[in-house]
Amino acid sequence: MEACLKIGNHLLTGEQLVSSLVRYKLLESLIGHVVLDDVLPQVRLTQEEVVRALTGSAQMPEDFDQFLVQWCESKGVSPVYVKTVVLRDLQVRKLKRLLFADRIEAEFLRRKQDLDQVGFRRIKVTDLALAEELYFQIRDDGADFAVLAQQHSQDFERHTGGLVGPVRFSTLPDEIASLFRSGQPGEVYSPVQVQSSFWIVRPEQFIFARLNDSVRTELIEHLFMEWLQSQIQSVKSQPNGVQVQGILPSATTKGAV
Repeated sequence: MEACLKIGNHLLTGEQLVSSLVRYKLLESLIGHVVLDDVLPQVRLTQEEVVRALTGSAQMPEDFDQFLVQWCESKGVSPVYVKTVVLRDLQVRKLKRLLFADRIEAEFLRRKQDLDQVGFRRIKVTDLALAEELYFQIRDDGADFAVLAQQHSQDFERHTGGLVGPVRFSTLPDEIASLFRSGQPGEVYSPVQVQSSFWIVRPEQFIFARLNDSVRTELIEHLFMEWLQSQIQSVKSQPNGVQVQGILPSATTKGAV
C-alpha cells in the first residue's frame, strides 16, 4: 500500500506530497533538513546533556535507559519520537553552539549599532508645507509635540502622543537611523522624507544593546540560518542537485525549487 498523508479531508499520496512541497514553497526548507541529516551524525550528545535538556537538572539518574523510558511515559511520546525528533532537536542546538559560539563577540560588535534601540516621538504627514509648519511650531514656539502628533499624525502614533518604540535601529528607515546615530535625546529634526511621507522626529531614549543571553541566542540563530542557507544554495547549484521527477516537468531544470 502506498504511503500517504491525511490532512482533514485531504489525502496526499507520495506524488502529491512532492507536488505540494513545490507549490507551497516548502521544498527549500526540506533541503535544509536533509543537509542537517548529513551533518548531525557528527554531533554526539552525552547522557549528561540529554538529562539536563529534558529535566533542567544536572543530577544523573542511576539507569539512563530507564530514565528515557519513564520520561517518554510521562510525556506520552514514544521512544522513536524521542530519537527522531527530541534528540535531533538537541543535536541541532549543540551544532549551533559548536559552529558559532566562538564568533558571537565579533558578530555582536559588527551588528551592535543595528541592535541598539531608540524610543522617539514622530509626527508623520504627507504634506511638506504642513510638516514644516509643525516643525517650526515645536522648535520656535514651544508647541507640545504630543498634542500636535495627536492632531496631525497620520499613523498609529496619533493615539500615543507621537511615541514610537523603543525599536531597534535595524527596523528604522536609513534616513532616520542615520539621524539618530549622531543625535541627542530631545533634539527635534526638521522634516525628513521617507518614501511618500514626511517625518518630524525627536529621540527620547537610547537603549544600547548588551551581550546578554537573549542577544547571544539571537546572534547564534542568525549565524546558523546564514550558514544553513549557504548550504541549501550549494546543493541547489549543483548539477542535478535538486530534481522533481515524474511530475511538474517545468520544475526539473537545474536548481529549480
